[in-house]
Amino acid sequence: MVSYLFSIFNLKFTERSDELPRNGRRKSSSDFYHVIIRGINRERIFETNRHKEKLTKYLKEKEVETVEIYAYCIMSNHLHLLLHGPLKEISEYMKAVQTAYALYYNRKMERNGHVFQNRFKSFPIESEEYLWQCFYYIHLNPVKAKITGKMNRYQYSSAQEYIYEKKGLIRENARQFIKSGQMTYSAERVIPQLEEVYIEDLPEDTKEQKERIFRKWIEIYLEEHPDLQFWDLQKLPENRKDFAETMLDPRVMSRKELLRRLDKFRQ
Repeated sequence: MVSYLFSIFNLKFTERSDELPRNGRRKSSSDFYHVIIRGINRERIFETNRHKEKLTKYLKEKEVETVEIYAYCIMSNHLHLLLHGPLKEISEYMKAVQTAYALYYNRKMERNGHVFQNRFKSFPIESEEYLWQCFYYIHLNPVKAKITGKMNRYQYSSAQEYIYEKKGLIRENARQFIKSGQMTYSAERVIPQLEEVYIEDLPEDTKEQKERIFRKWIEIYLEEHPDLQFWDLQKLPENRKDFAETMLDPRVMSRKELLRRLDKFRQ
């Protein structure tokens, strides 16, 4: 069902498309994406306040009308963005930002070579629940990293722009959308549903973490479907499909891996 919020802002979720653009990125039917850029070899390329301010400057300078920032958080070695716009324009925007920052960083640090770990990562957002999970997850990064106790105390994220109505990278359309949506998707409702960490922020050895998150997905799904037993979830095709569509987070594992884990899972 297309929600009231998405319709009034001319933002909508439609049936998911498997169309892949020429660069291999999956398109989002909602035009929302969780975008991540990371320092090469996880180097702390945004370590100082000056580095973070420069990145903020380029995010503002390179902005285009068709791409809107709905959330951001600059950490010492990576950047999270919640963007809305056509994938092609997002790719061009991110290329411009990364190029500008790489030139600045290499000059400032008197170094040569790559600054970022490959190109940016983009994760299509196909549901409102996932959208709001990303929104709060992005703002909770400094809290998870124990940089601050509350997300509104961190200077280099959009949390302060929303809470204190500060001017920065967030446009008025995004402000109004978030303000309206928080009546339904409040922090108190969404944050308890989040895992403490995402696989994207973990070391390479993620087997144990994946297992823990997968177990949590099953627990949540069965709690929300009290009429189902685990056997129904594991064996019935319609339940397997709904479980994958409802709980899957592509940052953690692929759909194929999720279903394989479901087949092997033992309570």
